[in-house]
Amino acid sequence: MTRRQEFGFGLALLLLCTLGITGSLAATCSIGDRDALLAFKNQLTDSSGLLANWMKGTDCCTWTGIRCNAQAKVIEIYIEATCKGCGPNGQFLIAKNTNNFGKSLATLRPTLKTLALINVQVQLKFPIPPTFFTLTNLNYLNLESCEFIGSIPKELGNLVNLEELRINGNKFSGGMPDSIGKLQKLKVLELRDNQAPTLGSSQITLLKKLTTFDYQRNKVTGPLPKWLGGLSVGTLTLAGNQFSGPISPELCKLRALQYLLLRGNKLSGSIPGCIGNVALLFYLDVGRNMLSGPLPRELGKLKQLTRFLADNNRITGPLPREIGDLPTLFFIEIQNNKITGRIPSNYGPSDPIAIDPINFTNNMLSGPIPPGYQNLDETAFRPGNPGLCGPPLSNPC
Repeated sequence: MTRRQEFGFGLALLLLCTLGITGSLAATCSIGDRDALLAFKNQLTDSSGLLANWMKGTDCCTWTGIRCNAQAKVIEIYIEATCKGCGPNGQFLIAKNTNNFGKSLATLRPTLKTLALINVQVQLKFPIPPTFFTLTNLNYLNLESCEFIGSIPKELGNLVNLEELRINGNKFSGGMPDSIGKLQKLKVLELRDNQAPTLGSSQITLLKKLTTFDYQRNKVTGPLPKWLGGLSVGTLTLAGNQFSGPISPELCKLRALQYLLLRGNKLSGSIPGCIGNVALLFYLDVGRNMLSGPLPRELGKLKQLTRFLADNNRITGPLPREIGDLPTLFFIEIQNNKITGRIPSNYGPSDPIAIDPINFTNNMLSGPIPPGYQNLDETAFRPGNPGLCGPPLSNPC
């Protein structure tokens, strides 16, 4: 054997020994953690075998949806079944209607950071289990589309380390409790697609790290509360509710706001000119309301704006020329209004990649189409606007 061969053999032997030692010292999850998870599994109907590898005598750190830390303690439970009605190949989990659902997870309290149960169907409908609100080290809680009912309890305030709370797609009977104000680390708050009739507590304004507040498609009525102006969010989505009255000027105080979605409510009055003070705004959607009056010229102050949607309202008057000076506004939907006059010559170009980036249909616009829009399809302007002329329309000016 040559010296080179001897060196290679020795190196290989050293690696094998190292791997053997490492493997023998590799930690497996504790019996307590494993038994807690198995007890939780027994409270689920798993006909599709999503959790088939959750078995006694195996390392729970290797199970589907489980993640452990270096000490082999469970830090994450992330279980996502496929949606309802996904067909015969879907993965389904059904939570049995027991008074102590999830109680065994209390064993994991010292280390558990993430709890996500997505599309886990609650069989006979019950509130969020009280045990979940004792997991005080959680920084991520996701209970999306589980169909929990009842109110969100004040015990939510126990989860003081929470950074993201996503409880979309349930059937709650109320909004946020006052105790929400205790969650000083919270960054993301999502409660869309519930049946909540109220926004809940103004204590949300105490959450100075909150960046996203998503309350779409609930059943909130009445005016937009003034306390919304005290939020520090970059994303505010209140679409698909039944808010009425004017767009509150208090929203103009949201100087960090980048994404505002108010579509599909019953808002009336005009778009407030002070919206131009929200300098970071890049997405503004006020479509499908009952807004009236002209578009404010102050929209031209929103130099970051890329998308503006005000379709299906009762907006009148001319198009402000100032909007055409916005350097990144490539997507505009203002169809089904009563806008009159000419399209200013500085409008365009549109987004060359987006499908139907411009929709001016069913208004009362007239005059030539500006050069920046002449590469569009005529469906961007028709039906409606009988007074428009020039390319891409067939009638010359």
